[in-house]
Amino acid sequence: MTVAAPGLPDAALAHWELGPILQMKRVQTGLMNRSWRVDTASGPYLLKMFRDVKGPELQFQFRVLQALWNAGVPVVQPVPSRGGTSTIFVGGEEFGVFPWVGGRHRSGLSMSPASCRQLGDVIGRLHRTLHSSIPVDRPATFDQPMTTAEALRKVDRLLELMAAGRGDNTGFEAEAEKTLRLKRGLLVRLGDRRPPEASPKIIGYIHGDLHPHNVLHGQNDAVSAILDWDRLSVSAYAREMTRAAVFYFTYGDERGLDTERIQAFAAGYRTAFDVGTTEISLAAHQLWWDRLTDNWIVEWHYLRHNSACDHLLPGQTGLIKWWTLHYSQVEKALLAA
Repeated sequence: MTVAAPGLPDAALAHWELGPILQMKRVQTGLMNRSWRVDTASGPYLLKMFRDVKGPELQFQFRVLQALWNAGVPVVQPVPSRGGTSTIFVGGEEFGVFPWVGGRHRSGLSMSPASCRQLGDVIGRLHRTLHSSIPVDRPATFDQPMTTAEALRKVDRLLELMAAGRGDNTGFEAEAEKTLRLKRGLLVRLGDRRPPEASPKIIGYIHGDLHPHNVLHGQNDAVSAILDWDRLSVSAYAREMTRAAVFYFTYGDERGLDTERIQAFAAGYRTAFDVGTTEISLAAHQLWWDRLTDNWIVEWHYLRHNSACDHLLPGQTGLIKWWTLHYSQVEKALLAA
């Protein structure tokens, strides 16, 4: 047996009846939780050490997964331990075991229109099941859009900070200044297009972090599993749908979004769960404004001294510029039915 993760993982596995263990290897994904692929005589599994969500909240997450599984939504349920529990504690850490699900993460740009529609259908069924099966027992989490004046103040503070610290030889400073001046100009011209301070009406539990890295696709790009439910929360379904569309169908540069694929995706979603044009239009409006007023990459660089995401800035700048020019086109695609 080859073991690449000695210690607690070995002790945790003893609580499951998986058959002889052939190999265990750390999975190098996830920022908070830790995971290992475990190959056994009965097949492959995923061992997970939960760090982000634990205890009662984790058990609630598993009840949500059970409801989704019963409705035919592709999720992964925990394997019961020898004692019949979904998780066990070893050395103060909480562990769970899941079947290993094959598949790959996909960019929506490489998927056929039919696959994009199927993806929308799965997310629509996911939301429909959550809406009908999981009663809301906590406040919704969504913020009102930033005011134009506050957005301009944030841009100006960042420009002042950059001006006081000239000498960046990486090229980021020039890109950041270009982005901030572009956004400032858009805010001055389009400040009256701030979304209304209206709250969405159709809300409930959502995945909370729905993007390509949390979805596995199998044969013909069909969704094989929706993963990582640690951000399960109460919010607007339309917001999660539009956010997923932007994540899946962005070019990551000045070409913006693939609206034909968004249209197929949205049609699949609305066939399964139609939250209505008002909700989707509001979500799209708020998301566009959030992208225009948010400068988190620049803030990370200058305020947190963290340059890990610097490379994302050109793509996000290109997207907001393109989206602003093609706003009605994007909205029309998201309203497809």
